[in-house]
Amino acid sequence: MRLARFRTGTGARGFGVVESDEVVRLDHRVATFEALLADPVAPRPDDPRLPRIDVAWEPPMGDHPKVVCVGFNYAAHATESDRGPAEPPARPTLFSRFADSLVGAGTPVIRPAGEDTLDWEGEVALVVGTAGRRITATDAWAHVAGVTCMAENSVRDWQLHSTQATAGKNWHGSGALGPWLTTADTVGPGPLRVTTRLNGEVVQDDTTDHLTFAFADLIAYVSAFTPLAPGDVIATGTPQGIGLRRDPPRFLRPGDDLEVEVSGVGILRHGVIDESVVAAAPDLAEVTS
Repeated sequence: MRLARFRTGTGARGFGVVESDEVVRLDHRVATFEALLADPVAPRPDDPRLPRIDVAWEPPMGDHPKVVCVGFNYAAHATESDRGPAEPPARPTLFSRFADSLVGAGTPVIRPAGEDTLDWEGEVALVVGTAGRRITATDAWAHVAGVTCMAENSVRDWQLHSTQATAGKNWHGSGALGPWLTTADTVGPGPLRVTTRLNGEVVQDDTTDHLTFAFADLIAYVSAFTPLAPGDVIATGTPQGIGLRRDPPRFLRPGDDLEVEVSGVGILRHGVIDESVVAAAPDLAEVTS
């Protein structure tokens, strides 16, 4: 199943199951999206349906999620970022994102005013379905509701202000998540291929069997220090091929089209607009593909 959150043409928010060219609404009989993640239910013939083209995607996560991201989790990316150690690290590198730093698929991400180093980072992201604390690696996959695509983009100048990445990772509306999550029983634990395309050109391409820390290890590590709840997100790391390390560097510009595809999950697409454009015309933030 593919579970999604969305807005209708009137701006009303809802959630449900994506089937072919329709979205089957379940918000009339399931209390919250988090409840659906914890206990997915199948659509019924009498559930209301909407054409996919009539909805705008919201990030498929909880209303108040913890969004935990993993840095340098592909060895090749760590090497291109001059962070490749002589031996693999003993523990993951983590940072957090704020929920309002992410938009849904089809909504343009925002390049901050006065900044020109917004960089792409395609990733596989896990969405938690079953709450837990100190989850073992053996039990980890049972706590995953599903897998989604993430454009975990970074404002590099701000990211490099210090050794802590928070400032570069949390600009409002700078990243994207979605368009839906594919449930764990459908997609399986992988390996999954993540491919990033900029204006149709492949700029990142790798598989999750090359992760330094596998899905189960990440869930175990993160849940050791913080409880995980339905709707929380763990972004598992970006492959080699970021714009900062191209020669010359190439960053996201207004008018660019970015796609992040995860095998068995779907394709997340977003454009890019400048913050000044959003300030002048707020309705542009509602544009969908």
